[in-house]
Amino acid sequence: MTMIKFLNKIKDPKVSELGGKGYSLVVLINNGFNVPKGFVITSEVFFKFLEDNNLTERIKELYSEINDNNFQEKSKEIKELIINGKMPEEITQEIKENLNELSVQHVAIRSSAVSEDSLKASFAGLHDTFLNVNSDLVLENLKKCWASLFNERAVIYRIKKNIPHLVEGMAIIIQEMIPAEVSGITLTIHPSNEKALLIESSYGLGDLIVSGRIQPDDYIVDRETLVILEIRIGVKKRMDICEEKGTEIVEINKELIEMQVIPDEKIQEIAKICSEIGKIFDHPQDIEWCIYNNKIWLLQSRPITWKSIQ
Repeated sequence: MTMIKFLNKIKDPKVSELGGKGYSLVVLINNGFNVPKGFVITSEVFFKFLEDNNLTERIKELYSEINDNNFQEKSKEIKELIINGKMPEEITQEIKENLNELSVQHVAIRSSAVSEDSLKASFAGLHDTFLNVNSDLVLENLKKCWASLFNERAVIYRIKKNIPHLVEGMAIIIQEMIPAEVSGITLTIHPSNEKALLIESSYGLGDLIVSGRIQPDDYIVDRETLVILEIRIGVKKRMDICEEKGTEIVEINKELIEMQVIPDEKIQEIAKICSEIGKIFDHPQDIEWCIYNNKIWLLQSRPITWKSIQ
């Protein structure tokens, strides 16, 4: 069993193995888009971890007991079982070997559940991601990612969507951390204008945008002509930046708060790239990206699951 694979070496990606996020990243790489280098710890590893720690049946027992009154308690108990489990030696060794080959000091650790980022379910923000992690701390954060399958909101979401709690599992993406100067999200179809796409952008890492903790710039762009139809400047008071021991939220300089984050030509470049991605996946996409050293990096692409879009 090949438990770990470098993203740029996968030619026939499978969601069952790579999870939704991993699958999309490989498709982007195979189509020539700029994605941070990294590898995927396949969903098989998660199940091996559970089996080696004799956790599978106990977790099944616990989630079979979940109801509206106890989901917080049961979710916490399952997460603690996973976090306190022992990583099998062969997995530990293979991860260390791949980290050596990746050869970077800081990484992003991204959850990639098999059931997420699909046409039927998004799970956006429900599973955990860890940014700017020292390579020496990957193993402990790996278990935290797995445990986030049982975050309370993720459990409730699966119940509502009638998705099994454990059957499909979770892969984990380990990538070089890009210390973004600017980050953003592109919706390849605007929520209220099918002829336009929406770009949201702010300074630093993108987690504050994704979590709704800041008001980013909004740029509305015609999907066909790439003409910028409207620019709304957000009040961007804070940003998340990379530091030696992780990330830190800092205040933005006063003169930058009301300035347009990226110039018009970069807005159009991002719009062009994201429009191409939407065509590749043949479905409107929610795309995360960042800019570092004037280069655009693609971090994630998931289908938009609005009911109004067929």
